[in-house]
Amino acid sequence: MAREKYYTCVVMSDSHGDRAIVEEVKERYMGQVDALFHNGDSELEAKDPLWDGIQVVGGNCDYDRAYPDQLVTTLGDVTIAQTHGHLYGINFTWMRLDYWAEEVGADICLYGHLHVPDATVRGKTLFVNPGSIRQPRGMINECLYAILTIFEDHIHIEYCNRNHQVYAPLTKDIPR
Repeated sequence: MAREKYYTCVVMSDSHGDRAIVEEVKERYMGQVDALFHNGDSELEAKDPLWDGIQVVGGNCDYDRAYPDQLVTTLGDVTIAQTHGHLYGINFTWMRLDYWAEEVGADICLYGHLHVPDATVRGKTLFVNPGSIRQPRGMINECLYAILTIFEDHIHIEYCNRNHQVYAPLTKDIPR
């Protein structure tokens, strides 16, 4: 595997009113990574200065309608689609989210809503859910966020807990 790093992104989601952890993650990584993402359900105001420098979308628990439902970010040759997921019915099917990612030419599609960490390739798109930084669900009972390091030939994914320690069982490399 080639080791030339292109970009590093930090992805968090579903902080549900815990402004302090979002601020902590931002302070830890701002200026150290190429992009910071929050996939919704922060329950904060869209005009909160905390969002300066963070790509953020609204979720089903974000009652401030000023949040966008989805964003598309380009880092060089990498297209990253971002949404919370509730408007795409991801509790029931991947079809609508998959179609949207394909429509925008996403290499990576970031989503939240399920509170379950996951990194799955569908077609040519890597779908990443960072889990919830505050309220985990499912078999992995860890509050997590994700770090994606994008290389020329693969994407390295690590999940970190609130103490910023790597949760090793979820670490993986996905070919590009």
